[in-house]
Amino acid sequence: MNTKVQTSILEHFKLSSIPFLDRTKQNFQYEEFNHNINLISTVFYSRQIAAVTGAAGCGKSSLLFYAVNDLEPSEFRVVSSELSAPNKKSLYKTLALKMGIKPVFNADDIKNQIFNFFNEENSMGKFNSIIIDEAHTLSIPMFDEIRSFYDEGSNFSLVLIGLPALNNQLNLSLNLPLKQRISLFIECSGLSLVETKEYIMHQLDIARIKENIIDEKCFSLIHSLTSGAPRRINQLCYASLLEAYKEKQSIISEEIIKKVQAKLAYV
Repeated sequence: MNTKVQTSILEHFKLSSIPFLDRTKQNFQYEEFNHNINLISTVFYSRQIAAVTGAAGCGKSSLLFYAVNDLEPSEFRVVSSELSAPNKKSLYKTLALKMGIKPVFNADDIKNQIFNFFNEENSMGKFNSIIIDEAHTLSIPMFDEIRSFYDEGSNFSLVLIGLPALNNQLNLSLNLPLKQRISLFIECSGLSLVETKEYIMHQLDIARIKENIIDEKCFSLIHSLTSGAPRRINQLCYASLLEAYKEKQSIISEEIIKKVQAKLAYV
């Protein structure tokens, strides 16, 4: 964003920072989040597989971000792959590069490089975990490859993150060998109406709001339009903030939100 425009927005709404854009250092705590983060945190301390599912924008990646952020870097290493529909070589190559390993050519040899790296890390007292995002895009052969990878490695944890379709794929008979190795299933859902309001106010509090800038009637509308998905809430609220500034309004109204929602792809 243009720095001049950004400064003008801050001055217009009397904020210290622009809300709804970046993942905040201080996470928004609510009942489901607190429950899920306590569960997922166990994965980084012992060998197991976890599956985290939920609709787009419901906080799956944020859950893992905050859980990993609480780990001591000298004791834990977590690497992730965000590839969509990866093949065997692309997955292992991506993981190796993120570990600082120069991957060789053959996929199985890269896998052995990763295992050797894990063994070295374990010998120094560091536990390793791998996060595979977009896991709902994995092919059936890749599901079995991941099962084999986990069985052969024996000294790391694995987290699969994906849309709800991931659960359907794991229920296929060909994928049951992997599903039977998963010890933890977590489903992320949207925020309730009350939580949606609290989430928005959390974002504004971090921006050090001095005066109310959103009409009370807007919260139920925002919740209805976004189904309580934090990413969608951020998108709608930020776009509404810009629109209110453009129209020289000090309060985000229902009319502004309705005007903005017509331009957004998810409605």
